[in-house]
Amino acid sequence: MTVANNDGAPGIEAVRTDPNARLEFLVEAGVLEVSADEDVTTTVGFEDTRTIYADTYGEGALPEEQFVETVAELFDLSTEAARERVAADEVSRHEVVTYLSLQSFLDRDLPRDALAALAEMAAEVGVGSPVPEGMRELSDADYREFLDSAGEAIVFVWKYPCDPCRRLKGELPEVLERVPEDVAVAGVDGDAVGSFRADFEVDAAPLVLLFVDGEVAARHEGYTPPAVLVDDIADLYDGESS
Repeated sequence: MTVANNDGAPGIEAVRTDPNARLEFLVEAGVLEVSADEDVTTTVGFEDTRTIYADTYGEGALPEEQFVETVAELFDLSTEAARERVAADEVSRHEVVTYLSLQSFLDRDLPRDALAALAEMAAEVGVGSPVPEGMRELSDADYREFLDSAGEAIVFVWKYPCDPCRRLKGELPEVLERVPEDVAVAGVDGDAVGSFRADFEVDAAPLVLLFVDGEVAARHEGYTPPAVLVDDIADLYDGESS
């Protein structure tokens, strides 16, 4: 039986010793989420935080000696001991980025060893699909069948991290409500569909592809205002623009 704090999260001792308690803690804290298929991914909220720290402490962002000093400070080590641990790959930049991200995201004081244990678990987990919830997601295995059967379709290309993608997602309902009912809509994770990218010369996100009879009839690369998308959708699919 897992001992919990008053907020419902597992207690610190359980976090130190029990991987299941660590998983439960990270899920309760909104760092990780578990799908119906029991796939574990990080949340978009946590990845937003991790991206900020990766920009500061990740590969190529911080000189090696400064990174060593950061490790020494975080884990109360001498500079030489920190340098040895970094050289031996006992502490990676990704792990440090995750540790710092958790420290910020959790917004609570945790013992160093408990936070390190949580960071070790979170560091092994990747972000989930960038395709918005509720939008059909296509893969390399089924996009051609989807396009051939749909006839008229709109496919959104997303990726993470991607600030223009995030902006477009926030305005997506305004676009989708103007899509005719007989036009199919789907999305792809731009990092997971190599064949799709090659077929349609995709090298950026967000990207909105408008298809007619399985072929691209119009494309909008980068962030595109909803009004522009709505007008193009109306023109192409014989709808009515506002």
